[in-house]
Amino acid sequence: MSDSEVRDLARSQRRAAADVLARGMRDNPINVAAFGPNPERREQALTRFFRAAVYGVAGRGTVAGALREGRVVGVCGMAPPGRCHPTPGEKARILPTVLLGTPPGTTGRVVGWSNEWARRDPAEPHWHLGPVAVDAGLQGQGIGSLMLADFCARVDDRREAAYLETDKRENVKFYERFGFTVLEEAEVLGVPNWFMHRPRAE
Repeated sequence: MSDSEVRDLARSQRRAAADVLARGMRDNPINVAAFGPNPERREQALTRFFRAAVYGVAGRGTVAGALREGRVVGVCGMAPPGRCHPTPGEKARILPTVLLGTPPGTTGRVVGWSNEWARRDPAEPHWHLGPVAVDAGLQGQGIGSLMLADFCARVDDRREAAYLETDKRENVKFYERFGFTVLEEAEVLGVPNWFMHRPRAE
């Protein structure tokens, strides 16, 4: 059982949140496909990417975190209905982070991936979950479950649906434990992706 607590992160904790996301998601299949095979360079690119993305998600919704002894060990982004997609200004801040120091073709891959996810976003009003990650080396200790339980409680309090995307097969069963079901499975950048929905509480 995790000895962490979940709460909304302060602005001063967003940089730490981005670093956790980069480390925790460094080896996700979609990130390998988008940012290349070199793990060190991929983590550097993801760190820059998430430092911009976390501010965007916080502006549109909420970035919660799991904290252990005051240190951010997990991150759970959530955007409310109607605010799932990055704004033009947010995209303009993120784009340079993708261009900087990445292999040729990275920008096209990231844009293509983003478009594939965006076009599958349900028309039904929903909370959009993500990005979600537990710091590398701390996964499997119940931190992710703690964050998902917190997210689902927030959504159920509002009696609203939720939606997410994942590129890891093992995550499908994890999210199913919290009431998500697979709407669609499709390849994005040659990687299997699962698109999952959680109905609103009655």
